[in-house]
Amino acid sequence: MKCRSFIIIALLCAVIFNLSAQEEKYIGLFVYNFTKYFNWPESMKKGDFVMQVIGHKSVYDELVRLTAGKKIGNQNIVVKHLTSIEELRRSHIIFIGHWQSKYLQDVLNSVGNYPVLIITEMEGMLDQGSAINFIIRDGTIKFEMSTSNVIKHQLKTDPRIRELAYKVVD
Repeated sequence: MKCRSFIIIALLCAVIFNLSAQEEKYIGLFVYNFTKYFNWPESMKKGDFVMQVIGHKSVYDELVRLTAGKKIGNQNIVVKHLTSIEELRRSHIIFIGHWQSKYLQDVLNSVGNYPVLIITEMEGMLDQGSAINFIIRDGTIKFEMSTSNVIKHQLKTDPRIRELAYKVVD
């Protein structure tokens, strides 16, 4: 009986781990694909295209894997993993993992109106200043977008992004 219980618990853990691993893959793919739907000012189209991930090491790992050898326009993609917001530098995209959401206000204070796409993954983050926020609805990862937060950071969107979003707040 103990062996049977152990096997059931092990299978449940494997399923939960697999779902979690899938979540990071989807988020990484979404973040990478957002580069096709957002346009940064000309001043940001020189040097490297920088993505910073605060917390969430598995999303960082997935972004590194997805962007290896790729470019945005003529810019090489550089993905950085930050363990604290003190490491924050100018970048094109900042992804703030769920457990680091408490730092959103510090990130916003640091970047001001600089052209950066700020992406989060916790309920209510659009109201606090995020441009894109991941949510889970009906067992699926979806995203919501705040157009006013996008505009505040001098970014332009491809109109098709509205069709892809679960919810758009103007």
